[in-house]
Formats: sequence, structure tokens, C-alpha cells
Amino acid sequence: MREFMILIGQIFLISCIQSIVELFVDLSEKPLQKKILNIACFLGGLYLLLQFVFDHLFPEITQIVRVYF
Repeated sequence: MREFMILIGQIFLISCIQSIVELFVDLSEKPLQKKILNIACFLGGLYLLLQFVFDHLFPEITQIVRVYF
């Protein structure tokens, strides 16, 4: 549960950073920067989520499967 809370905190931090950067950059004049920022934040969150899944969930799932088979 501790690792999940850390993951949620990291994703929240990414969204806060995205919001702060959007305040400083005039996105109406630079729509390309908005797309790049959104893609970068999405990929950062996806990376953290995949890292969590491979480090914490897959070992638990394989352990459950090994016990029953």
C-alpha cells in the first residue's frame, strides 16, 4: 500500500508541474508547446504506472498463479 501511495503522489506531482508550466506559457499563442507538454506529462505518468505494475503487481500475480498451479 505504501508503494501505491508513492505512485499516486508522483502522478499528482506531475499534474501539478503541468498546471504550473501551463500558467507560465501562453498556450493560445503556442499550441505546439501545449501538445508537447501534454504528451510529456502523459508519458511520464505512463512510465511511472508501468514501472509500478512490473515491480509490484506482476510478482504478486505470478506468485498467486504458482500457488494454484
